Amino acid sequence: MKISIHVLASLIFIAIMISCQKQIEFNLPDVEQTIVVEGRIESGEPPIVFITKTQGYFDPIDSSTFNNIFVQNANVSVFDGTNNYPLSEISSGQVSVYTSFDPNILGVDGKNYTLNITYDTLELTANTQIPYPVPLDSIWFEAQSGLDSLGFIWTKFTDPDTLGNCYRWFSQRINTYLYNYPPPFDNIKGQKKDTIMVAPFGSATDDKLFNALAFEFAVARGEIGNFEGPDDEGPEEGMFKIGDTVAIKATSITYSTYLFVRSMEDQALSNGSPFASPGNLPNNIIGGAIGNWSGYGVYRDTVICM
Repeated sequence: MKISIHVLASLIFIAIMISCQKQIEFNLPDVEQTIVVEGRIESGEPPIVFITKTQGYFDPIDSSTFNNIFVQNANVSVFDGTNNYPLSEISSGQVSVYTSFDPNILGVDGKNYTLNITYDTLELTANTQIPYPVPLDSIWFEAQSGLDSLGFIWTKFTDPDTLGNCYRWFSQRINTYLYNYPPPFDNIKGQKKDTIMVAPFGSATDDKLFNALAFEFAVARGEIGNFEGPDDEGPEEGMFKIGDTVAIKATSITYSTYLFVRSMEDQALSNGSPFASPGNLPNNIIGGAIGNWSGYGVYRDTVICM
């Protein structure tokens, strides 16, 4: 059997490369845990605060990981400029959230709120405001050309004549499934399509490009990852369809919250990319922790897709 000179050269090159391989071993330094605060207060709603701990990038993930990241037994309170309201810790297993059932601490538009947290040796604080919400001029469903039942929510909006307004959009399909699907969706009849308000990617914006303008824009349907329903993927991904009843939450947010949300969505979109730049998100927590304490001024509406 004859072997060409090119094949022989290739075989020699491969053999040389294999023989030059060297296994490199190194020990990664231990990662110091950092406290992460994610809290918000909305128009007419009580404050909600999650406190967790960071995990190392290369730390193993197992069944105990989720249970060990929540911080319990912290002292958390919210000051509204006049009174200080302690938040109660509500736990389910190892999962904890801090909130209040006092009607006097429901969010008020235009008001400032200070979050205070004491945990271990840390004393954390953060300030936010609930901006006044801006109502939508009109809102409707419009099917896409070529699609008989799928489309987006459209709205007409007028931005106030004050530069620096920031917004974030949420929606929730509140109609229920009319029938079951093949497993694992064989018991969803009567269940609400979306269990929570969902923000699509690109949900936050400032008004640098449209200050004081009136304009129309379309909004896609947000997704809940692994908790999506049986008809949420494929051609229906990101779309609403005829028959849906959609609750809308159009919110006004502070500039710091806008920066936090925009960076969070950028990180989520680049997850797994070798060219992404890792780093902590912008935050407004003072005292040795990261995260964000956000205020949301809320305008609500409902659209029947037809």
